[in-house]
Amino acid sequence: MRPKEMGGAFLALIVVLWSGMAAAAADDSPTATSMIFEHKHLANIDQGAEVDYKFNRVASDPKLLGQTFSDQITLKVVGAKPTGEKDVDLQIYTGERARDLQKLPGLTINPVFIVYFDQAVASFNMLAGAKLPYLKNAFSLALRDKSKVEPIKVDYKGQKIDAYRITMNPYETDKHAAKMQGWEGAHYMLILSEQVPGEIVELVATYKNKFKGNENLKLVERITLDGVSGLDGMQ
Repeated sequence: MRPKEMGGAFLALIVVLWSGMAAAAADDSPTATSMIFEHKHLANIDQGAEVDYKFNRVASDPKLLGQTFSDQITLKVVGAKPTGEKDVDLQIYTGERARDLQKLPGLTINPVFIVYFDQAVASFNMLAGAKLPYLKNAFSLALRDKSKVEPIKVDYKGQKIDAYRITMNPYETDKHAAKMQGWEGAHYMLILSEQVPGEIVELVATYKNKFKGNENLKLVERITLDGVSGLDGMQ
């Protein structure tokens, strides 16, 4: 994902596919799309404050799946509008991996969602092939129609807090799954809480190959809010 292409088109696609669904809901139960697109995630981050996320990429076979590494993503609120929108500086990675600083004005959504969405589809494309527009469309529809939401407790800075876990397997039942080279079971998990700054607790993408002889091939990409613990085994 190039910095200048940070998810704008993908975000627009997801919003269009989701548009109008929330109004049709029969109750007040939280949905994946309502928590991502209706909440003002940045409302609980004061101007001048920074939020740090740890990024971890673990590949079972670096020669085939790319290198394993850990890095950092930093979100800083540099301006606030009376209407509630925030101006954000987003730094993805550090040192030699550092991407150009993203200066993002007038946001309510946490832009780390878009980093995750873009990376999730790009990684699946690298592994399984298929055209990116098709994969993005399938991912967006699954987020809206096939995701599971459940309440959980998580540890944040030594205290138990309320959160929601969203899970989905967007490509598992896809009509083209047989062409996805054994990666169609890709699993995505988002953990969100209004009790943490920016509302993102953890975002995980897990890829395991099912083909005989490739069962040990696995890639996990994880974005975790600094201060969160005890989620390593959660799926």
